[in-house]
Amino acid sequence: MINGVRSMLRYFLHDMKLKYKFMITNMILVLVPTIVLFAFLYGRLSHIIEVNAIESEQAIVNQTASTLEATANQIIYIMNNITASPFLSKAVYTSDIHGYLEDMQGSEEAREFYSSINAVIDHEFIKAVKIYLPEQEGELGDYGDAGIIEPVTAVKGSHWHGIFDGSPKTVSLFCPSFYLTSSEIENLGDMAYIRKFTNIANPEETSIYIAIYFSKEHLQNILHQNLTSINSVYYIINSRDCIVAASSPVLAGTYFMSYDTIQQTIGDTQEFTMGRILDASLYMGYREISRTDWRLVSVIPEDSVFTESQRVLFNTMYLYLFFVLLACSVALALSGNIARRLSKVVEKMNLYRDKMPVKFENNEDKDEIGQLVGNYNIMVDRINDLMTEQTRTAEKLKVSEVKALQAQINPHFLYNMLDMINWLAQSGQQEKVSAAIQTLSKFYKLTLSKKNITIPIGEELRHVSLYVMLQNMRFENKIEFIVDVPDEIMEYEIPKLVLQPIVENSILHGIFERESKAGNIVIMAWTENGDIIFTVSDTGMGIRPERLKTILDGTEESEHGSNIGIYNTHMRLKYLYGEKYGLHFESNYGQGTEVQVRIPAVWKPS
Repeated sequence: MINGVRSMLRYFLHDMKLKYKFMITNMILVLVPTIVLFAFLYGRLSHIIEVNAIESEQAIVNQTASTLEATANQIIYIMNNITASPFLSKAVYTSDIHGYLEDMQGSEEAREFYSSINAVIDHEFIKAVKIYLPEQEGELGDYGDAGIIEPVTAVKGSHWHGIFDGSPKTVSLFCPSFYLTSSEIENLGDMAYIRKFTNIANPEETSIYIAIYFSKEHLQNILHQNLTSINSVYYIINSRDCIVAASSPVLAGTYFMSYDTIQQTIGDTQEFTMGRILDASLYMGYREISRTDWRLVSVIPEDSVFTESQRVLFNTMYLYLFFVLLACSVALALSGNIARRLSKVVEKMNLYRDKMPVKFENNEDKDEIGQLVGNYNIMVDRINDLMTEQTRTAEKLKVSEVKALQAQINPHFLYNMLDMINWLAQSGQQEKVSAAIQTLSKFYKLTLSKKNITIPIGEELRHVSLYVMLQNMRFENKIEFIVDVPDEIMEYEIPKLVLQPIVENSILHGIFERESKAGNIVIMAWTENGDIIFTVSDTGMGIRPERLKTILDGTEESEHGSNIGIYNTHMRLKYLYGEKYGLHFESNYGQGTEVQVRIPAVWKPS
């Protein structure tokens, strides 16, 4: 243990770079007190932030409750205006409501009443208003607006009608969707406020019901707008333990508490209280919604409150760390000036290991480090001059080697062609003489051209075709030559005289070694991973395994002479493109040979 500490101390004092020594020293002096202070304040600040978050949530719950109360008051206000109208008041006090409505049909008073009802329907919040009258014999008459007045039999199957029947003292009711029939929900609205009136003149008759239908979505939007966390939930529950609306039905079902349990759990203060539901720690609070039997319940997971407190705390910490890092940076900038200048010299010198060394620019320092930099720049100039000259010499040598290899043309072919032309001339075959000379001229025009080292692939293939054509002139068309190369690679460039020596080798050392002196040669090409691959296949005699191993080393010979053309081509490709490229032979003796040529895909537009 002690030895380990000593080793670390020695490394810090003697081996570690100066800039890291300054960095570690400054970080220890700044960060250690900061960490101690942060650990001391973390718990205190977290509690304060958490309390503030709960108080803020409490205020939002109060605001939400106020908005819900305003919504309920608006509905009740509309209901009061409807019930206070003289037209409806007279109907309630008459013994024959249907007769009264029929007599008043078309009157100014009736038109004003129906118009006032239609005026409150906005289709966004208030969806519809209905007046349900007691039954009578026959059909219910059209009393000015058949869309408002309907028989009570239309809703007798509803849950809310059952509540009024079962609770005679109930005169008004806020109805969640569960209380309404499917027809009401589909055609009128998914929530309602309903008030019951008894016919004063005929108390035994079925009561009159006035229903204001409104949108549940409106309440849900109020709950959603004030939600502070995606994991928290607001829901409204009525005195019959029905969820009226919720910001999230799933979470409302998860954190459901009955109407009575809410007060027992949270208490009369309605303030946020820590509790547990399904083994989850929660903050729970509620508010009574006046003039309704609703309670607005707010449930917030403890983790959500803690996460928010952490977010505020971490934001504060990040700001503090920013200034800490700024202080460290300033300290490092001042104390590490010498270390940085020395490090730059070392870094520049290390560059010499892999590539050309780089000079320091704008060196105006006059101290010892400035003198060191000046001497380093003089050394870099001398090294760069030497390396540039070496590179130039190597390029000249490379081009010279390529041209020298390219110039190694087999003269025997020319001698043989001239002998054939002489024989044709002596035989009086003037047309064949002319064709042979023209073809031979085109062939050597490309062969002897010194303009460029590389040519388009299409031109190289035409050159090979000329060679095969000349050989067929000599040997009575015994060679079938097939080229299967896509048009899209014809304009890519290839070194001159790459394919011709391979085809020459296929003819001389393959096909002509067969007894028939006849055979096929096929050239194919395709692109692969940024390269172009050629295959030259023949149906000649093939190459014996022992000769196949030495064919590319420049020493293999045959009765037809040296295969220097193949070696020449292989070496040229390696000189030009690198060890990855060149020729590869595969052969089955007695069946034929396939030569693969790999070159980089270099575009040469026409």
